[in-house]
Amino acid sequence: MDSSVLRHPRIAEAVETLVTARGGGITYDVGGGGRETLLAAGARLAAETNTPLTIVEARSLHSDVRAFVREVQPEARSAVISAEEAALQPDGSINGVLAVHADVLRDADVRQPLLAMAHSADHLLVARHDYSDTTLDALATPGLVLRLSDLMLSAPRPAPITLTPPPIPPMDTSVALGLVRKATRAVLPDEDLEVFDKMAEVLERVDPAEVRQRIGELRSKYEATIELARQRRAATGPTDPSRTPLDHGQEQAAAHQQHRSKGTGRT
Repeated sequence: MDSSVLRHPRIAEAVETLVTARGGGITYDVGGGGRETLLAAGARLAAETNTPLTIVEARSLHSDVRAFVREVQPEARSAVISAEEAALQPDGSINGVLAVHADVLRDADVRQPLLAMAHSADHLLVARHDYSDTTLDALATPGLVLRLSDLMLSAPRPAPITLTPPPIPPMDTSVALGLVRKATRAVLPDEDLEVFDKMAEVLERVDPAEVRQRIGELRSKYEATIELARQRRAATGPTDPSRTPLDHGQEQAAAHQQHRSKGTGRT
């Protein structure tokens, strides 16, 4: 048994309802926390009413039940007995709070003694599965239902993790303009740089927030020009001296030299 299930909203609500009603029953799916709900409600009700708590449960679970009750309600006065032991109790010997898990009612010989015990108790709590015996159902009201699907749908989800980047300190206006000027000097024509410098002088006199906005607008405006200049330089490439054409005078001298060479060769 796991006491952490008591923190689930639906199970906590069921415990509160049973304690407020001073008894009742709960039908639950296997693994749905019904046994923990039964014991937590019984222990709390016994503590609030200052009466003893008698728990009827399978013998194999007695040590776990005692440990659970001590954990959730240390001040509760409780006793854990089996169905066979309950059947041997004299009529009217049980008072206070009686908590029964209906799985113990599989043995038909204990049903009537437990029914008599339920009538003599001041408060009755019963937990059962859909397939459990219904002998005590009429006395265990109100009847609650706890389904695994309800627990899964209403299970609390972990809070989302939000990563907040550290704040970026504001940059001095002159520093920002200097960085932009340096970045654009290599790709903008001189006349455009002159325009940029004039605009920068104006921007330095205005509000820093407006400076940042206008710098962004300026960079967006010249982005296409910057890219075009880069592409033009990449396409042109360095000049190859070996492929430079001869001027007109050099062409004539070369032609005369070739003519004389041919004339010398005649006999």
